Amino acid sequence: MIHAPYGAIGLLPSQLPAGVEELHALLVAHPHLQIGEVGLDRRFPHPDRQESFLKELLRVAVELERSVTLHCVRREGRLLQILRGIERLPRLLWHSFGGSYEVAREAARLDIILSYGPRLKHSKLSGEGKRLTRLPFGLESDYEKPTEDGYPETWQAHQRWFAELTGWSLDRLVRNNDEKRTILAH
Repeated sequence: MIHAPYGAIGLLPSQLPAGVEELHALLVAHPHLQIGEVGLDRRFPHPDRQESFLKELLRVAVELERSVTLHCVRREGRLLQILRGIERLPRLLWHSFGGSYEVAREAARLDIILSYGPRLKHSKLSGEGKRLTRLPFGLESDYEKPTEDGYPETWQAHQRWFAELTGWSLDRLVRNNDEKRTILAH
Protein backbone atom coordinates (compact mmCIF):
# COMPACT_ATOMS: atom_id res chain seq x y z
CA MET A 1 0.00 0.00 0.00
CA ILE A 2 1.21 3.50 -0.81
CA HIS A 3 1.57 5.85 2.19
CA ALA A 4 2.70 9.31 1.14
CA PRO A 5 1.33 12.78 1.79
CA TYR A 6 2.14 13.70 -1.82
CA GLY A 7 2.75 11.47 -4.74
CA ALA A 8 2.11 11.06 -8.41
CA ILE A 9 2.00 8.27 -10.92
CA GLY A 10 2.43 8.52 -14.64
CA LEU A 11 4.44 7.31 -17.56
CA LEU A 12 6.92 9.09 -19.76
CA PRO A 13 6.30 8.92 -23.52
CA SER A 14 8.96 6.21 -23.79
CA GLN A 15 6.88 3.80 -21.65
CA LEU A 16 3.31 4.08 -22.90
CA PRO A 17 0.88 1.21 -22.25
CA ALA A 18 -2.05 0.42 -24.53
CA GLY A 19 -4.50 2.37 -22.34
CA VAL A 20 -5.08 4.11 -19.04
CA GLU A 21 -7.17 1.44 -17.30
CA GLU A 22 -4.49 0.30 -14.82
CA LEU A 23 -3.52 3.86 -13.94
CA HIS A 24 -7.19 4.75 -13.51
CA ALA A 25 -7.70 1.84 -11.11
CA LEU A 26 -4.60 2.80 -9.11
CA LEU A 27 -5.76 6.41 -8.86
CA VAL A 28 -9.20 5.34 -7.67
CA ALA A 29 -7.63 3.04 -5.05
CA HIS A 30 -5.29 5.83 -3.82
CA PRO A 31 -7.19 9.13 -3.74
CA HIS A 32 -4.16 11.15 -2.61
CA LEU A 33 -2.15 10.34 -5.76
CA GLN A 34 -1.87 12.83 -8.57
CA ILE A 35 -0.88 12.19 -12.20
CA GLY A 36 2.80 12.78 -12.85
CA GLU A 37 4.94 13.25 -15.90
CA VAL A 38 2.83 12.55 -18.89
CA GLY A 39 3.09 14.35 -22.19
CA LEU A 40 4.90 14.72 -25.48
CA ASP A 41 8.54 14.10 -26.28
CA ARG A 42 10.09 14.40 -29.74
CA ARG A 43 12.89 12.00 -28.72
CA PHE A 44 10.51 9.04 -28.66
CA PRO A 45 8.47 7.38 -31.42
CA HIS A 46 4.71 7.23 -31.84
CA PRO A 47 3.65 10.87 -31.45
CA ASP A 48 0.02 9.88 -32.13
CA ARG A 49 0.06 7.39 -29.23
CA GLN A 50 1.71 9.99 -27.00
CA GLU A 51 -1.07 12.46 -27.80
CA SER A 52 -3.83 9.90 -27.35
CA PHE A 53 -2.44 8.74 -24.00
CA LEU A 54 -2.06 12.34 -22.80
CA LYS A 55 -5.65 13.19 -23.74
CA GLU A 56 -6.94 10.06 -21.99
CA LEU A 57 -5.05 10.87 -18.80
CA LEU A 58 -6.23 14.49 -18.86
CA ARG A 59 -9.80 13.17 -19.06
CA VAL A 60 -9.12 10.86 -16.09
CA ALA A 61 -7.59 13.76 -14.15
CA VAL A 62 -10.72 15.86 -14.62
CA GLU A 63 -12.98 12.91 -13.74
CA LEU A 64 -11.03 12.11 -10.54
CA GLU A 65 -10.13 15.74 -9.74
CA ARG A 66 -6.37 15.15 -9.86
CA SER A 67 -3.57 17.40 -10.98
CA VAL A 68 -1.25 16.49 -13.86
CA THR A 69 2.47 17.10 -14.23
CA LEU A 70 3.23 17.70 -17.90
CA HIS A 71 6.38 16.40 -19.60
CA CYS A 72 7.28 18.13 -22.85
CA VAL A 73 10.45 18.00 -24.92
CA ARG A 74 10.55 20.02 -28.14
CA ARG A 75 6.78 19.75 -28.72
CA GLU A 76 5.62 22.86 -26.87
CA GLY A 77 3.46 24.20 -29.70
CA ARG A 78 1.64 20.91 -30.15
CA LEU A 79 1.13 20.51 -26.40
CA LEU A 80 -0.45 23.95 -26.15
CA GLN A 81 -2.61 23.24 -29.19
CA ILE A 82 -3.92 20.05 -27.55
CA LEU A 83 -4.57 21.79 -24.24
CA ARG A 84 -6.40 24.70 -25.91
CA GLY A 85 -8.69 22.15 -27.59
CA ILE A 86 -9.83 20.59 -24.31
CA GLU A 87 -12.95 22.10 -22.79
CA ARG A 88 -12.08 21.47 -19.13
CA LEU A 89 -8.50 21.07 -17.95
CA PRO A 90 -7.30 19.66 -14.64
CA ARG A 91 -4.79 21.54 -12.49
CA LEU A 92 -1.52 21.44 -14.46
CA LEU A 93 2.18 21.77 -13.67
CA TRP A 94 4.69 21.97 -16.55
CA HIS A 95 7.73 20.04 -15.31
CA SER A 96 11.18 21.52 -15.94
CA PHE A 97 9.82 24.27 -18.17
CA GLY A 98 12.46 25.65 -20.52
CA GLY A 99 10.45 27.08 -23.41
CA SER A 100 10.32 30.68 -24.53
CA TYR A 101 8.71 33.47 -22.54
CA GLU A 102 5.92 33.61 -25.15
CA VAL A 103 5.17 29.91 -24.59
CA ALA A 104 5.28 30.54 -20.82
CA ARG A 105 2.70 33.33 -21.18
CA GLU A 106 0.44 31.10 -23.27
CA ALA A 107 0.74 28.35 -20.65
CA ALA A 108 -0.15 30.84 -17.91
CA ARG A 109 -3.28 31.80 -19.85
CA LEU A 110 -4.30 28.15 -19.52
CA ASP A 111 -3.64 28.32 -15.74
CA ILE A 112 -0.58 26.07 -15.99
CA ILE A 113 1.99 26.39 -13.22
CA LEU A 114 5.50 26.45 -14.66
CA SER A 115 8.17 24.52 -12.81
CA TYR A 116 11.72 25.85 -13.11
CA GLY A 117 14.59 23.45 -12.51
CA PRO A 118 18.36 24.01 -12.44
CA ARG A 119 18.58 23.74 -16.26
CA LEU A 120 16.84 27.11 -16.41
CA LYS A 121 20.17 28.70 -15.55
CA HIS A 122 21.57 27.72 -18.97
CA SER A 123 18.50 28.57 -21.06
CA LYS A 124 17.44 31.70 -22.91
CA LEU A 125 14.52 31.95 -20.52
CA SER A 126 16.88 32.87 -17.68
CA GLY A 127 17.37 36.20 -19.45
CA GLU A 128 13.82 37.11 -18.49
CA GLY A 129 14.86 37.61 -14.85
CA LYS A 130 12.09 39.16 -12.76
CA ARG A 131 9.48 38.54 -15.48
CA LEU A 132 9.66 34.83 -14.63
CA THR A 133 7.83 35.53 -11.37
CA ARG A 134 4.93 37.32 -13.10
CA LEU A 135 3.58 33.93 -14.18
CA PRO A 136 2.47 31.10 -11.86
CA PHE A 137 5.60 29.09 -11.04
CA GLY A 138 7.32 26.77 -8.64
CA LEU A 139 10.92 25.64 -8.27
CA GLU A 140 12.09 22.06 -8.59
CA SER A 141 15.37 20.20 -8.24
CA ASP A 142 14.68 17.70 -11.06
CA TYR A 143 16.18 14.96 -8.91
CA GLU A 144 14.23 11.71 -8.75
CA LYS A 145 14.88 11.28 -5.04
CA PRO A 146 15.93 13.81 -2.42
CA THR A 147 18.38 11.18 -1.14
CA GLU A 148 20.52 11.25 -4.31
CA ASP A 149 24.10 12.40 -3.93
CA GLY A 150 24.40 16.15 -4.13
CA TYR A 151 20.67 16.83 -3.83
CA PRO A 152 20.74 19.28 -0.90
CA GLU A 153 23.56 21.32 -2.41
CA THR A 154 21.99 21.40 -5.87
CA TRP A 155 18.59 22.39 -4.48
CA GLN A 156 20.01 25.15 -2.27
CA ALA A 157 22.19 26.50 -5.07
CA HIS A 158 19.19 26.58 -7.43
CA GLN A 159 17.07 28.44 -4.88
CA ARG A 160 19.85 30.99 -4.21
CA TRP A 161 20.47 31.54 -7.92
CA PHE A 162 16.75 32.00 -8.65
CA ALA A 163 16.39 34.40 -5.70
CA GLU A 164 19.28 36.50 -7.04
CA LEU A 165 17.87 36.40 -10.59
CA THR A 166 14.38 37.51 -9.59
CA GLY A 167 14.91 39.58 -6.45
CA TRP A 168 12.72 37.24 -4.39
CA SER A 169 13.80 36.21 -0.89
CA LEU A 170 14.39 32.54 -0.10
CA ASP A 171 11.46 32.67 2.35
CA ARG A 172 9.17 34.01 -0.36
CA LEU A 173 10.26 31.24 -2.73
CA VAL A 174 9.56 28.59 -0.08
CA ARG A 175 6.08 30.07 0.59
CA ASN A 176 5.40 30.17 -3.16
CA ASN A 177 6.38 26.50 -3.56
CA ASP A 178 4.20 25.53 -0.58
CA GLU A 179 1.23 27.40 -2.09
CA LYS A 180 1.68 25.71 -5.48
CA ARG A 181 2.07 22.27 -3.88
CA THR A 182 -1.19 22.83 -2.00
CA ILE A 183 -2.98 23.84 -5.21
CA LEU A 184 -1.71 20.76 -7.04
CA ALA A 185 -2.31 18.27 -4.24
CA HIS A 186 -5.94 19.22 -3.54
